Amino acid sequence: MQKSFWEAGYRVFGLHPIQRDGSCGCGNPKCNAVGKHPLATNWQHTPHWSEDQIDVMAEVGQFDTGYGVLVRGLIVIDVDARNGGVESYERLLADVPAIGGAGLIVQTGSGGGSKHLYFKCDEGLALIQHHPDYPGIDFKSSGFVVGPGSRHVSGNTYVTLVGSPTEIDQAPAELIHGLSKPDRHRAYTPTGTVDVSHDDLADMLSYINPDIDHETWIRCGMAIHHATLGTGFDVWDDWSSKGKKYPGRDILERRWHSFGKAINPVTLGTLIHYAEGAGWVQPVTFEPNGDDDLPVVDEYQAKHIDISNIDLKRPPGFVGTVAEWIHDQCRYKREKLAVAAAIVAIGDIIGLRYSDDVSDVTSNVFAFCVAASGTGKESIQQAAFEIHKVVGIQEPVYSTIKSEQEVIRNLTRHQPSYYQIDEVGIFLDKVKNAQKRGGAVYLEGVLGILMSVYSKANGWMPLSGDVRESVSGMIKKEISQRENKLEEGANPTIEKELVELERSLEQLRSGLRQPFLSLLGFTTGITFSGLVTQETAANGFFGRALIFEEKDDVPPEKKKFRKRPMPLELELALQQLYMSGHYDKTATRIENYGSKVRISTTPEAEDMLENAMEIMHSLAEDHTEKSGMSSLFLRAKELIAKISFILAVPEGIRTVEHVRWAYALVRRDAEEKTRLVVGNDRVKDAPKTALVSRLESLLEREDGETFGVIVNKLRAFKKEDIERTLQEMLRSGQAVLEESIHPRRKIKVKRFKLK
Repeated sequence: MQKSFWEAGYRVFGLHPIQRDGSCGCGNPKCNAVGKHPLATNWQHTPHWSEDQIDVMAEVGQFDTGYGVLVRGLIVIDVDARNGGVESYERLLADVPAIGGAGLIVQTGSGGGSKHLYFKCDEGLALIQHHPDYPGIDFKSSGFVVGPGSRHVSGNTYVTLVGSPTEIDQAPAELIHGLSKPDRHRAYTPTGTVDVSHDDLADMLSYINPDIDHETWIRCGMAIHHATLGTGFDVWDDWSSKGKKYPGRDILERRWHSFGKAINPVTLGTLIHYAEGAGWVQPVTFEPNGDDDLPVVDEYQAKHIDISNIDLKRPPGFVGTVAEWIHDQCRYKREKLAVAAAIVAIGDIIGLRYSDDVSDVTSNVFAFCVAASGTGKESIQQAAFEIHKVVGIQEPVYSTIKSEQEVIRNLTRHQPSYYQIDEVGIFLDKVKNAQKRGGAVYLEGVLGILMSVYSKANGWMPLSGDVRESVSGMIKKEISQRENKLEEGANPTIEKELVELERSLEQLRSGLRQPFLSLLGFTTGITFSGLVTQETAANGFFGRALIFEEKDDVPPEKKKFRKRPMPLELELALQQLYMSGHYDKTATRIENYGSKVRISTTPEAEDMLENAMEIMHSLAEDHTEKSGMSSLFLRAKELIAKISFILAVPEGIRTVEHVRWAYALVRRDAEEKTRLVVGNDRVKDAPKTALVSRLESLLEREDGETFGVIVNKLRAFKKEDIERTLQEMLRSGQAVLEESIHPRRKIKVKRFKLK
């Protein structure tokens, strides 16, 4: 039944199972929410799962005894027969007859006339949960309810009486009117749901200097617009008018109306963070909208980062929106590659304009997209380039790397270099051969220079004498060519080029200042997997990178596929993100050595970020003896900070949601790279260990793999050894063998999967 809610666009999550003895599967014998206890502590931030993710959640038993439905965009009338709810419901039905026509009515597990009536409602409405005229009824417009088909601790089941999730209709106007809180709006913050008035917002703003930097001023306006559904203009205008930079009401009104079209809205949590930083303290009248059924988080949960329900194909916020558009350009299902391209592209856009207040990390990322030939890599790459083109930074996008000297030369033309390389596995193999055999000498230092530039984005990069001399020679030759052409007559274009070349030559003398280099590489598994060895991981190249591998060699093709044009609102949002309030149309060189917009971090997110670093450090210590790959987990600490920073910039503040998703992504990446290293490096001295590692990597695919595919992909191992090892993994419970019907051939197929 949870799938029907998902298909209707609602958000669902798993609940701790009810054990045979009636206790909660959370393990706490005193749990007071048996059958209603979410598996994930971050259930409030449940995304709309990808289809693969919700299927996996079902397969691993997260919905075995029940599931929760996030009450967002809904109002659920919860009638509790034990507390007079049935009588109250009769009065409510007489007062508002339209509620009897609810599109979905569910009999709850407690029985006796208790039921849930589902209606749609606007997310921004601030509604009361308890009405004095109707005791025994909860009007739930936040929190969650247990979905139909779930078990109740009594042994009963939540049963659908009428309708389905797709038939849920808008709530009757009389009901909304009777439950509305006067002059209050429902808003969502990283720590929960609150109902705010215009006076609350004005009070927060009174602590913030209206002459703050342009970007923060805009974000305050966007937060007010979002929190008040566009009705709070006077609050923003009154506060802004007190500043020396006040541009006038007409200009504010134009900006205000554009906020309603923003594809990456700034929410109330950002404004609260700015206000608290300026000294504002939440008063007791600041109304949180609590939920009676929520279980208390136990000490064990508080000490861990819960990533059980993280969907890595759905990045939070604006990055997720960009990933969705990128994926809409591809005929095949390549969601992991779309996420990689979105992360790198947004990292590139914000790289010269924003800074991080906690770790001072930069947003340049190395990412490798691995997928079978002919399955959509080109479409993803083209979409990434289109995003750079939309914001006007396509010139420093390069499709190949010819030499160490060329890397430096590109960085003298523009401060950033964005490498988007097709068949990067073949290129890296050439570099590897050059280093081992001495061929193609010009490639030998490429990996070293890439790593060096990568780490200098916040500082200076000194150059060796040989590299400086070589690149200087190239620039001087180009200067000489331009000067010769100018002798033939004046030419404004050549004169501008000459100025840029002389500037590049001057910069080269003192080294490169804050060079920004990113890499988005595309390759096949055949050419790439063997490159991830202990040597390349330990020297830091792959340790700095993220690997996004699509393990389905024949992915589903989208029906009636058409590329979705980039919506105007997405185009404008990308441009606004890049400009960050400043734009020089006359500039020919892409650069920014001036001030940057500083992205702050909530205290809760900072605590979680520190916790993530401690966990990764502990894993590094464990892998010192376990696999020898401690460096991968140490490098992962920086990657968590980078990815959470990229996710945070469009919203203006880093929250726990950003840190949790980044931690889940980077931890999975580090573990997968460790398996690749062991699978590649231990073939000779410990072949069984290598085989198990390679099998783990293959069987991690959501649908598993057939024996034939496994043998075909692991040709370095004997068929009988593969079969024997698979049987051992089945006996130990490390893997399972599942039988299904092939969708096209309609025959039974057996697939091995990691448990």
